[in-house]
Amino acid sequence: MNKWSYFFTGTEVGLLELSIFNSIMKNSKLVVLGLSLALFFAFVQQVSALIQADPYLTKEFTLSGKGNLEVETSGSSVSVTGVSGNQVIVDMIVKRNGKEIGSTDAEVEKLLENYILDISKSGNTISLKVKSKSNDGWKNGNNLSLSFKVQAPIEISSQFQSSGGSISIDNLKGSQQISTSGGSIRVVNSSGTVTSKSSGGSFSLTDFEGQVDVQSSGGAVKIADLRGSVSVNTSGGSVTLEDITGKITASTSGGSIRAKLLAIEEDLSFKSSGGSISAEVPAGLGLNLDLRGGRVNTHLKNFDGEMKKDLIVGKMNGGGPLISMQSSGGSISLEFMD
Repeated sequence: MNKWSYFFTGTEVGLLELSIFNSIMKNSKLVVLGLSLALFFAFVQQVSALIQADPYLTKEFTLSGKGNLEVETSGSSVSVTGVSGNQVIVDMIVKRNGKEIGSTDAEVEKLLENYILDISKSGNTISLKVKSKSNDGWKNGNNLSLSFKVQAPIEISSQFQSSGGSISIDNLKGSQQISTSGGSIRVVNSSGTVTSKSSGGSFSLTDFEGQVDVQSSGGAVKIADLRGSVSVNTSGGSVTLEDITGKITASTSGGSIRAKLLAIEEDLSFKSSGGSISAEVPAGLGLNLDLRGGRVNTHLKNFDGEMKKDLIVGKMNGGGPLISMQSSGGSISLEFMD
């Protein structure tokens, strides 16, 4: 091979390398363009999700004093948030086929005639009542769903009667009474009293100070970060209690009970007709124990009393508040946290 043939071959190699480089750069640009478009459309989707239509209807009222809120719904969700001042603002959100409607629409107005709707004020009481007259609004794909967002004075009290739809309470200080045949219930960052009776749907309460009474025919119950007293009675569904300081009474006909407590200052009572019961409590406390179940699992120190496979009754560290855990068939577990 002479030098010219070597030079020629090197040129071909160089051209081949240049071609490969250009191809890579071209494909890289396509990749970058594709990624840019993907990021752009993702951004548009996020912005679209954040942008919500204005409420279909808004009503404002002025209260003198703490006030009262009465809610009666049939299938509509309601959220109530406590704010400073004496104004009550009720926003009605209307969705048709899953899409939020933010302005008047002739067809929607016609469909709304299928509802009995009352948002009014009498004395110092705000009434929010909505009920469907029939099922016509669900025919031919023209289904509507109504939900309500209420801003009210922090110290307002409320009464809920619902045959469906979720209920949410946030930042209220008063007496809240809830009765529902379905739909979840959520209470956060509040104080006072909560009385809840439900035929179905979960109950969740977090960051509360005061008294709570929950009765449920079904659905899980979870209560966390509470200072006060708790009474839970459910015929089905699990019960979870965490970071509670105060008196606790919990019973279930079928589900399990699980408790994790940072302090014990008053008596505790847990009962289950068939499910297991487990509790974690601080170590080193003086306690009275009454543990009965299919099997009792725990490790005790400084205990004086009767101890069997399915029963432990006596005092630990000289005695103190009573921990009663009783299950007709399930296991009992008591653990101590250092």
